Amino acid sequence: MTQRERLTTAQAAQYLGLSQRQMERMRADGVGPIWFKAGDAINSPCMYEVTDLDVWARQRKGK
Repeated sequence: MTQRERLTTAQAAQYLGLSQRQMERMRADGVGPIWFKAGDAINSPCMYEVTDLDVWARQRKGK
């Protein structure tokens, strides 16, 4: 099994050509790419899998 590449919010924003603030807003509004917390602590980072970012970007084409 290969490990999926995971990115922080800042890395995911750069990957998609968006600002980190846009990513945070979309996450809060529930309209952005699939994300997950990388731990149980309150300060655990939000992470994104590259495959989920690609799917989300493809779905947005033409909008």
